[in-house]
Amino acid sequence: MVKQSKTKQLVLGAAIAATLALAACSDPAAEQARLDAIDHKNCVELGFEPETEAYGNCRLKMKEIRAKEEGNRSPNVGFGLGVGIGL
Repeated sequence: MVKQSKTKQLVLGAAIAATLALAACSDPAAEQARLDAIDHKNCVELGFEPETEAYGNCRLKMKEIRAKEEGNRSPNVGFGLGVGIGL
């Protein structure tokens, strides 16, 4: 009975791992299109009209925010030696 339970756990774990692996390999163009649609919707809802400078600035700001959020999610791991001189 215990052996059967461990087998089910292994199968479930493998299925979850496969799902995550496939999600990581999703189509970059489709993901970009999805993000563009979200940014467009957000900017229009904020009152910016497409094909205006203000709308373009809104879209750029949305990309900046997303890049900053992704940077916060990614661990910053590094090695180095720092030398500082203070007066």
